[in-house]
Amino acid sequence: MRITGGTHRSRRLSAKVLEGVRPTSSRVREALFNILGNQLDGISVLDATGGTGILGLEAASRGAAPVVIQELERKVVRTIRRSVAELDLRERVSAIQANSLRPGPDAAVFDIVFADPPYAHELEPWVEILTPRTRDTLVLEHDAKTDAPEAPDGFDLRTRRYGGTALSFYRRR
Repeated sequence: MRITGGTHRSRRLSAKVLEGVRPTSSRVREALFNILGNQLDGISVLDATGGTGILGLEAASRGAAPVVIQELERKVVRTIRRSVAELDLRERVSAIQANSLRPGPDAAVFDIVFADPPYAHELEPWVEILTPRTRDTLVLEHDAKTDAPEAPDGFDLRTRRYGGTALSFYRRR
């Protein structure tokens, strides 16, 4: 996997993709950051379903800080932390083991939240739980054959499809 933009553009991550982890393709990542903007200086980001951590790392490469990458599996968190160290992003990026569907009462709010749950998961709980955690935009990556859940009150929804992948943007009005 390579970083597609920002200060770490073209840097290849040495970490292997672990079994059961589906990284976001470079084509979809480029489209995502073209929509969000390639300069994210001072924007806080939560990658709620870390996987490889590539979405959070891409955001940090484009200036986002702080960036928090959450992942449920301990082994995957260790792999993400190695990537963070390899890119020398420890001051701006943290990887934590957490269940994004069970945030505590003091869960932080971020400018942008990314969620790429396993394609077999129901999407409604992700939207319900993560929209309150964003000041601006929730980006939900999902199977292009699956319709995105309706936007909650106070949000607009737009979906873009790229082959078998869809990106649904829930933006605050």
